[in-house]
Amino acid sequence: MTSVEEQQYIQREQRWNKVWALAPYGLLGPAAAVSLFDASGWQHHLITLAIAAGLGVWHWWFVVAHPQWCERRTWLMALYFTGLLATTVLLVGRSSAFQLFVPACYVLAFVTLPGWSAYIGVAATSGIWLMAPGTDVPVTLGNLATATPLAALIGWTIRVMEREAIRRREANSRLVAMAAENARLHQVLVERAKAAGTAEERARMAREIHDTVAQGLTGIVTQLEAAEELSPADPVRERLGKARQLARTSLVEVRRSIEALRPGPLENARLAEAVAHAAASWREQHGVPTEFTVTGTPHPAPAEAEVAVLRAAQEALSNISRHARAGRVDVTLSYMDGLVVLDVRDDGAGFDVEAASGFGLTALRERVGRLAGSVEIESAPGAGTALSIAIPVGEVAG
Repeated sequence: MTSVEEQQYIQREQRWNKVWALAPYGLLGPAAAVSLFDASGWQHHLITLAIAAGLGVWHWWFVVAHPQWCERRTWLMALYFTGLLATTVLLVGRSSAFQLFVPACYVLAFVTLPGWSAYIGVAATSGIWLMAPGTDVPVTLGNLATATPLAALIGWTIRVMEREAIRRREANSRLVAMAAENARLHQVLVERAKAAGTAEERARMAREIHDTVAQGLTGIVTQLEAAEELSPADPVRERLGKARQLARTSLVEVRRSIEALRPGPLENARLAEAVAHAAASWREQHGVPTEFTVTGTPHPAPAEAEVAVLRAAQEALSNISRHARAGRVDVTLSYMDGLVVLDVRDDGAGFDVEAASGFGLTALRERVGRLAGSVEIESAPGAGTALSIAIPVGEVAG
């Protein structure tokens, strides 16, 4: 239940409480009007009306004007009910018309008196019927034997309804509190999800920067170093050194985001063509014999899988150019049932796989791992390196 619904429920309950508080006037007024038809003098009628008005004021002060007193049911309500009975007895003794008001006393006993004292109030109310002028006591007692238990039953029903109303109000309060707590927890979860999404996006950007801009700058630095060693002229060597230093500085400080998830070579080419182009470009750049082979029947793969395979090829070739001093490189792209496998082998210096912890390999494992793929590296110092990644891409259409 929302706070608006709870407020509406409280307002409805307050209106019903107001109806219960004003209901006795609906009996007191007609009883006073009927009493005017008694064969009594005007002076008797005036006194009777004055007593009825006093009863109305008495009820208004204790019940209508101060409803919280009824809820607490303190000694003030016992005082109220005692005055109510006394005044009603007085009015019934002056005019039998005020017997119309007696049923209201039954209800007010349960509205104002606590616990079992309400049933004492019912029994006391039943005695009022005997106070009416010209009452046939035996007949009245017989009637009371039936009316009093019935009034007690009605009062008990009122109590049950009251307890149910209180229970519902408390339950609604708990529901509102739970809804507020759920809203708070939802907000916390949303904030945490945003934080996780931000962290994931930062990690993605870091991988993209490493796989694109950083690799390109690394190639530039390598070419500038080679050109600097081959240049015989000092001015040229000086400018090449400045260019190399600028490229190194840019490599260290590059921190811009990558807008497109798919790399440029994949925008207008299939995966096999993109990997072949990457291998050919690397061969031309570094002058190392590089063989590219495709096995199986090429088929489209999800964009994320194609990106991961291409990045893996670029990362492997970049590492070979920086560390391996290889004389030959073989790149194989294999299409299998439900799998795309990339193998990159070189005959270079090799390395200790257990000790390797570069960012490039870590990013590669994370990228492939998100696609439920696997990365295997076989290498040893002086024995070359073999990198193999396998990514599931679903069943191939027949």
